Amino acid sequence: MTSASNQADAATVCKRRARHFLPRPRVNYNAGVYLTLVLCCLVLNAGGAAYLIAQANLERRRKALFALAALVSIALKMILASRWSDYDVGSYEVVSSLILHGKSVYANTERYNYAPLWSYFLAGLRQICFWLPPLGRHAYHITIAGFLALVDVALAALLVVRYQYDAGIFFLCCPVTIILTGSYSQFDNFGLLAGLAAWLLIRKGNATWSRVLYSAGLLGLSLAIKHIFFLFPIWLIFWSGLENWRKKLTYGAVAYGLFGMSFLPWAADAPSRAGIIQHVFLYRSKLYLSLLHFVAASPHFWIVSGRETSSLTLIWMGVLMIAGIVAARGKSDLFAMYLLAMMAVSPAMNDYYLALSVLACAIFYPRWPIWSFLASAMVALFSSAGGIFVPPFNLIYYLSILSCQVATGALFLVQLRQPRAAEADRIPAAEIASKALALTVCSYALLFFLLVIKAWSFGQTTSSWILPLDNG
Repeated sequence: MTSASNQADAATVCKRRARHFLPRPRVNYNAGVYLTLVLCCLVLNAGGAAYLIAQANLERRRKALFALAALVSIALKMILASRWSDYDVGSYEVVSSLILHGKSVYANTERYNYAPLWSYFLAGLRQICFWLPPLGRHAYHITIAGFLALVDVALAALLVVRYQYDAGIFFLCCPVTIILTGSYSQFDNFGLLAGLAAWLLIRKGNATWSRVLYSAGLLGLSLAIKHIFFLFPIWLIFWSGLENWRKKLTYGAVAYGLFGMSFLPWAADAPSRAGIIQHVFLYRSKLYLSLLHFVAASPHFWIVSGRETSSLTLIWMGVLMIAGIVAARGKSDLFAMYLLAMMAVSPAMNDYYLALSVLACAIFYPRWPIWSFLASAMVALFSSAGGIFVPPFNLIYYLSILSCQVATGALFLVQLRQPRAAEADRIPAAEIASKALALTVCSYALLFFLLVIKAWSFGQTTSSWILPLDNG
């Protein structure tokens, strides 16, 4: 009896572990459609990247090096995903379950703040996850990281073909990219891929109407994934590459129209409409760790009034418009300049916002502010309270995030002054390193000094001013 009882207990434990490590089966509502969507995207990304590199005018050795870097990058990201999951991965599980049950994500959860397209991919990836039980309890995270790692490879292939070989290798091997895709598995890179493809169609200017429409459609697709480029069509109004107002207005109408149309399936449902308004269009990040908020009057960066939120948002959009006018009149790549401006003046910061600057850094490689940004970004990722490493360095994290914005702003200004990459290539490596080190040290020192002054002005110390962070 005792032996039989022990065997029964062991069987029960095994079943519980199986339920813990394997994703719970879901109702397969349109599961085949979502699975097909994911598989088509995987084939398009992998096949497109392979085709671009195969057709590129590169030495065979360089093509082999790119393939090796791609494989190592994918492997590292999936290994990181197998070690850790965060709040957002839990949100992905909630969203995918709702989609597979045929329910509205906007009416049933506040943990989804984007247009609907990514939720369909999450449902398809959840179906793939069902086939991968040996991967354990992080199987869903690994599946998402593998998908996004392949998106990074497609991005790198575009950089190699349309910009320079070093840009693609830099993007693949950048430790910030590896950590963001592997550990956090945020899908900014997916929106960036569609946005970059849209920009490359019109990048040289004087685009035909067909290119304008295709580009606008791709930008609308990017907005339907994640609305990173919600102000980019307005930047294009000031850009001479779209030579007349008809093209500029048509571009914006198509891009914004596709973004708006993505919400139409929920237009007749009142709870979904309320969720879309509240959790998508009115959503604000909780982490007001930014240069804009640093200079605001609030004594605590974690306490933000409604008036302050509105004021910061208006200031942010105003500064972005001014930056767009200035950048559009220059000769630098407008797409990358937009990403730098978005990062440099964002009123709220989070770890995964760094992905915007990484792509811009790859495009402008090897400008000296890039290395200052990478140094601060790595310190921020290692000291983030919501990251994989989790040391209690909140003050260091805060200063690092602000220093990332400083370095990003410096790169924006450097590109305005010297837009040609050839000028950067003539700078010796020692000079690049010394400039980057000087910018990093000075930004940390100045920001810490200003932080002490601000804390003192409110009768506080820096230790009381920095509370434990919640990466929500």
